[in-house]
Amino acid sequence: MKRLALILAAIFMVFNGFAQKQPKFTEEDAKQFYRTIQGDYTVIVNDSTTAMAHFTPIWENMGNRFQWMYVEVVMDKKVILQKVLEVQPKTDKQFRVYIHDLRNPEQFVGKWGNRNYFDGFNTSIIKGGKRLTFVKTSDFSYQMHKIMRVSEIDCFPKGDLLHLKFVQQDERFYVKRVPKKTNRILGYQGIKELTD
Repeated sequence: MKRLALILAAIFMVFNGFAQKQPKFTEEDAKQFYRTIQGDYTVIVNDSTTAMAHFTPIWENMGNRFQWMYVEVVMDKKVILQKVLEVQPKTDKQFRVYIHDLRNPEQFVGKWGNRNYFDGFNTSIIKGGKRLTFVKTSDFSYQMHKIMRVSEIDCFPKGDLLHLKFVQQDERFYVKRVPKKTNRILGYQGIKELTD
């Protein structure tokens, strides 16, 4: 009986260890994610250019260097979106992206071209944090794990449904949007600008 109790205890400890061991999103995964989304994109809707989107890594010397990114979207020479993205691991296949607002966004307009500009600041310049969960679907493809209802993304109307996907192989990102109270699907794509 004592031997059976020891065997059961050993089996329980092994299974408990497996349950607690969750593989984490690695630094290499973070590097791949950054390589996939960083850059300048021409945003196209219905075959016409509507905006430019800039994704710039920032705060690379602060803690985890593959964690922060500044995003600025410009349409008709007007900034329509400024956010700071924070990447946090969840599992080996999933990670969370928190979308933060800037406390004084006008101070950072156009700073996507100077990633070191943010080194003079810390996280006190951001507020809020809308959470999205992304899934690593292949080596260089990342997409939201489910469709979200828009509530806090400036350039999309509140109540719309939204899905995002980044694909490194295509050098593009894709957005599917369903306007509120319709069944229409609008497709957006961002085509990465080539750099020398």
